[in-house]
Amino acid sequence: MTDVWCDLPRALALTESMHAAASDSRWEDLAELEAERDPVLHTGTMRPAPETLESLKSIMLLDGLIKDLVSVARDEAAVAWEASRRVRRAVAAYSSF
Repeated sequence: MTDVWCDLPRALALTESMHAAASDSRWEDLAELEAERDPVLHTGTMRPAPETLESLKSIMLLDGLIKDLVSVARDEAAVAWEASRRVRRAVAAYSSF
């Protein structure tokens, strides 16, 4: 029986691309890259090698940075949404006079 190994270099490259997309606020690209990466990480088994651990650490570090960027963008979107809602209410109130 032949072992099927996870393509960890591909997963790391995709994670790096995901981080670049998040850093540039390219959210659709981020989602597409994540969808592409997910099956790569879930196919095969991890090689018992030191570089496997280093790659996984890098992926986890980048994932944390991506989550931080997404969190900031989400908070900014919430603030913008609330400001837009206040403007719409003000316009509606002004229009009713």
